[in-house]
Order: sequence, then C-alpha cells, then structure tokens
Amino acid sequence: MKFSIVILILLIVGSIATDFDQQVEELQNSNFGQTILQTILMELQTGDPVVSNLINMIQGLETTLENEQERDDKRIARITQNCDIDINTLKDQINQNTVNSLTLKSELDSLNPQKVSAVASLERKNNEINDLKTELNYQTHKRETETITYQVILDNLEQALFGVNQVKGYFNSYLDVLVKNRKRFEKPEPSFLQENYSFKYDQTEMNDGEDLGMQFTSFNQVASKVNKLKHHIHLEGYRAMIEMMSRLATKAQDEPSQAEVLTRKVLSILKQIENYIQSERIREDQAESLRQGNFDLLNTLLSDQLVQASQDRTYMEGLVESLSTRIQQASNEKFEVDQKIVIKTKELDNRETDCRLKNNEYETDTANRIKQKRVVAVAVDLISSKLGQLKRKLLAN
Repeated sequence: MKFSIVILILLIVGSIATDFDQQVEELQNSNFGQTILQTILMELQTGDPVVSNLINMIQGLETTLENEQERDDKRIARITQNCDIDINTLKDQINQNTVNSLTLKSELDSLNPQKVSAVASLERKNNEINDLKTELNYQTHKRETETITYQVILDNLEQALFGVNQVKGYFNSYLDVLVKNRKRFEKPEPSFLQENYSFKYDQTEMNDGEDLGMQFTSFNQVASKVNKLKHHIHLEGYRAMIEMMSRLATKAQDEPSQAEVLTRKVLSILKQIENYIQSERIREDQAESLRQGNFDLLNTLLSDQLVQASQDRTYMEGLVESLSTRIQQASNEKFEVDQKIVIKTKELDNRETDCRLKNNEYETDTANRIKQKRVVAVAVDLISSKLGQLKRKLLAN
C-alpha cells in the first residue's frame, strides 16, 4: 500500500516536473515569452520579490494586448467598411462604363453600315450625275450637228432654187423670142400655143449682167448658157437637172418645129421643181422646229433631273459627313470609356490587394496576440504556482 502511494507521488511529481518544463519551453520558444522570462528574472534578482507584483505586471501585458486587439478590431472594421464602399463604387463605375461602352459599340455597329450604304448611294448618285451630263452633252452636240445639217440643207435648197430661177429666166427669154417670131408669120387666133406658160422672171435674181438684155434665138443658145451653170453647181440633183435641160435642148435642135412646145414643157417642169424645192423648205423648217421642240423638252427634262440629282448629292454628302462625325465622336467616346474601364479595373485590383493585405495583417496580428495571451497565461501560472522552480531554473541558466 505504501509502495503504491510512493509510486503515485512519484508520478504526480514527475507529471508536475514535465508540465513545468513544457511551460518554460513554451515561453522560451517565442520572443515575447523570452522577454517575459527576462523581466521575471530581473524582478527575482532584486531580492525578495512580491508575487502579486509580478502577477500584476504580467497581467498588465495582457491588458495591453487586449487594448491593442480592441483598437485593431475597430480599425479593421473601418478599413473593411471603407474597402467595401470603395470596391463597390469602383465596380459600379466599371459596370456603368461597360454599359456605356457596349451602348457606343452598338451605336457604331449601326452607324458604320449606314455610312457604307450612304457612301454607296453617293457614288451611285455621282454616276447618275455624270451620266446625265454625258447625255445632256450628247444631246446638245447632236442638236448642234442637226442644226448644221439643217443649215446645209437650206443652203443647198436656196442654191437649187436660185439655179432653177436662172434656168427659168433663160427659157422665158427664149420663149418670148419664139412667141414673137410665131406671131409675125401667123394670124392671131386662139390655139394651144398661145396659152401663156411663161412665168414672170425677176431679172434681179440673175447674177450675170449680160443676161439682162440677152435675146436667145435658138434652143442651142439656151443649152449652152445652161451648161455654163454646171461649173458653179455642186448639188448632184441640180446637176442632173442641168443634164436633162441639155438633152431637151439637143432634141429641140433636132426638131425646130417643137421648140416652143418643148420650151413650155421645160418651164412646166421647172415650175414643178420650184414647187418641190419650196415644199422641201417647208418640210425641213417643220422638221427643224419639231427637232428643236423635242430638244427643248429633253433639255428641260435632263436639266431638271440634273438639278434634282445635284440636290440629292448635296443631301447625301451632308449625310455622309454627319455619319462620319457621329462615328468619330462615338469612337472617341468609346475609346475614353474603355480607357476608364482599364484605369478603374486597375484601381479596383490595387484597392482589393490593399484591403486584402490589411486584412491579412490584422489576422496575423490577431493570431500573434492570441499566442502572446497564451504566453501571458502560462507566465501567470508559473509565477503563481511554480515560482520557486522557475527561480531556480532561471538562476541556473
């Protein structure tokens, strides 16, 4: 029985000794614990230390730790609140800028196709204007060519009419001679030959002064005079008429008795030719008037279309310029907004990092204070219950 008690006592003593060593080792394992041990050693070396003073001193450290923890708790609460406000504000700004960027991108996606379409329309309108100008120039040139052709035709008709009047003058003069000669040998009585087929001839139309008083005594003289006109005539139809007159003159020369009849027939033919030339002049005048009227209508139509197309082009140029300005403004605004997103995102990352570091610092400090409070509790236990062992241990070292 006594042996068992002894063993129990030994076990208790051993356990106490082991617990003491662990406590001392726990203090020695931290800088804070070593500082406490040195402070206790300094107090022990002063003489007979008062246990209550040592305990109060150590517990004062615990109060200091608690005050520091309370201060840090309040500080971290303010930091956390400010971090939340700043982070949420930055996130809201980033979100708003992101919405603005997407809105501007949508606007650009809409404006760019509109500009492409407007530029294509402007190009088509320019082509239309060029086509209208080309057509107007072509029609104007065509009208000028028609006018020149008309003037040439008029000149030719005037030349032909003048030539016909000359030939009529020759044959009228010859007919007067034939009639006078016939009347000297025949009694005047009604007959076919006395019918007046002659035409009054304005001798001022003749360009040869000799012809004014010339009297033709034969068809051959008339033919000779007519043939001289061929050298001044350039119209093929008129030259053919001269050739025909020459053949009639030759025939009349072969049959003198038919001279007056043939002369009247020639004058009748010349009258028909003159009427034909006059009708051609009227027809050409009417055709020219019609061509001019059609050209005036077409010119008015093309000019109106050109004016309208020019107005449309002015509007389209304004539209393209307006779209270009809006696209440039939207592009600049989007660039600025995207830059803000980049800047705010960087600020957010920095702020989150700073808040995280401060929170980590707080957690580290809190963990250290927990350990320090544990060291203080161990030191208070050693002082209050194991001061003798502690003194021997410290003094021995």
